[in-house]
Amino acid sequence: MKLPDCEEPVAYGSFTKEQFGSEIEKGMEDIKNGRVYSADEVEAEMKREFGI
Repeated sequence: MKLPDCEEPVAYGSFTKEQFGSEIEKGMEDIKNGRVYSADEVEAEMKREFGI
């Protein structure tokens, strides 16, 4: 799943039902096409991007 380009992390609670559904569908397509990342890769990216 990809978040919109932004300076700060996005709260999914601010999405409409349609927006949320669209993001889930994009994520499922990424999985089907092998565009996945390990938890370690995600953690490293979060640290690099947001310092968390």
